[in-house]
Amino acid sequence: MSLQFVNEYGKKFPALVHQQRIVADGESTSVLFNHSLWRALGGDDIKPAQLVAQLDGEIPWPALAPLAQKYAGHQFGHFNPYLGDGRGLLLGEIKTPDGYYRDLHLKGAGPTPYGRGGDGRAVLRSSIREYLASEAFAALGIPTTRALLLTRTGGQIQREQLEPGAMLLRVASTHVRFGHFEHCYYRNLADTQLQLWDYVIERHWPSLKNSTRKQQFRQVMQSTAVMIALWQAYGFIHGVMNTDNMSLVGETFDFGPYAMFDRYLPDKIFNHTDQGGRYGFMQQPGIGRWNLQRLQVALSASMDVTEFTEVLDEYEPFIQQCYFNQMRQRLGLTSVETDQARPLIASWLALLEQEQLDYNRSFVELEQLLQHSDKVNELALVAKDWLADYRATVDEPDIESMQAANPVVTLRTHLLTQVINAAEQGDEAPLNQYLQALTTPFDRKHLNDSWAQPPAEEIEAGSLSCSS
Repeated sequence: MSLQFVNEYGKKFPALVHQQRIVADGESTSVLFNHSLWRALGGDDIKPAQLVAQLDGEIPWPALAPLAQKYAGHQFGHFNPYLGDGRGLLLGEIKTPDGYYRDLHLKGAGPTPYGRGGDGRAVLRSSIREYLASEAFAALGIPTTRALLLTRTGGQIQREQLEPGAMLLRVASTHVRFGHFEHCYYRNLADTQLQLWDYVIERHWPSLKNSTRKQQFRQVMQSTAVMIALWQAYGFIHGVMNTDNMSLVGETFDFGPYAMFDRYLPDKIFNHTDQGGRYGFMQQPGIGRWNLQRLQVALSASMDVTEFTEVLDEYEPFIQQCYFNQMRQRLGLTSVETDQARPLIASWLALLEQEQLDYNRSFVELEQLLQHSDKVNELALVAKDWLADYRATVDEPDIESMQAANPVVTLRTHLLTQVINAAEQGDEAPLNQYLQALTTPFDRKHLNDSWAQPPAEEIEAGSLSCSS
C-alpha cells in the first residue's frame, strides 16, 4: 500500500476517542475510486476491489487504527454536549510524500457509542452527494475535504424511505472541529484542549508553532473566512453550519443538505430543518463569526483569549476583502480597485436577483458578451444599463481571469438527483460522466453539454433534509 501511517491522534488524546472496529454491512463493491488522490497520498497502484476488501476486513490492513471521535457543538444555536462520530471512523493518519498530514475517515462504518441510537450507516444518495461536492470544490479551488472511495454495501437503509447503503472514504487535513474544543471546555479538559490545539497548529501550520496564541487564532479565523468568502462568491449554501461541522483548518466539511444556486435566490432556505433560516446563504458570513466566537469562549479553558476579540474584529473586513477579490476576478475587474468595483458587483447581484437569472451561468454569458459585443444571449437582453456602467468603469476586462474563475459546470440539484436515481438502479455511467465534468469545470468544451445546463424553468429549487 505504501501509505506512511503515523496514527498519533488516538495515542495522544485517549479522552477524545473510542477504539472501534469497522462493522461491514454485507459485501461491499466499489462505485468510485479517486486514483489521482490515492497516488498523491503516497499509495501504490491498487485495484479498488483490494481496497474495498481491506475496509471490509477480508484482507488484513494492520496499519489501520479505527477510532470514533468525541466532540460537542452548537446545533442551530443551541449547545449539545452529546455529539461525536456516530457513523464515521478515523481509520488512520498518514504523512504524504510532500510532507503534509492527512486523515482517512470512513463514513457509514457502523454504529459507535456516539451515535445516539442511530444505525451508523450511510446511504448511496448522501454519499454520492458528498463525493461529487468535495471533488467539485477541489476543482474550483475552494478549501474542502476530499473523497477517495465510494462503495455500495449490502442491504437497504431506512431514512425517509428504504435506500441502498454505501460507505465513503474521506480525506481531510484534520477531522478536529470547533466542537472538539467545546467538548473539552464542557468537560473541564483544559490540558487536553491545549495539547489538541498545539497538535493541530504544529501539524498544519508549523511556521506558527512558536507564535502567540493570538497569531494562531488569527490563522484559524482567516482560514474560516477564506472558505466562506468562496462559498459566497460561487453561490454555495452549506445548510448546517453547526460548530461541530466547522473544521479548525477551514476546509468545507460534512456536505449535507447543501445547494448551489441555479436561479439566484439569496433568501431561499434549502434545508427544510432550518425553518428559521439561521443557515441561509446571506447569513453564512455572520454565522462564521458567531462560530469563531464560540471557539473563543471554549478556548478560555486553557488560554488567555482576551486578545482574540481583536482578531474577531478583523473578521468582517477580511472576509469582505476575500469575497470582493474573488468577485473582481469573476467579473473581469482585476484592474479596478475594490472600492470602485463594489457598486458594480452589488448592482450585478441585484440584476441577477431581479431577473431571476442563473447565477453561475450568467458569469459565463457575461464573459461571452465582453468578448463578442454582437452576441445575443439572455443576459444581453436584460443587462444593457448594467453593461453600460461596466464599460464606463473598466477599459479592458480581464477575460483570462474570468475564464479561470467562472466554471461552466457546477453542482446542480436536478443533475445530482438524476445521477443518483440512475446509480440506485445500477447505472453508474451518468455518475461518472458528471464527475468528469465537475472536475474539469473551467473547460469551455462543456458549454453545450447537458451537465452545464440549468434546470427547466418549471423545476423549482427544493429544500433538502439533514440526511441528504
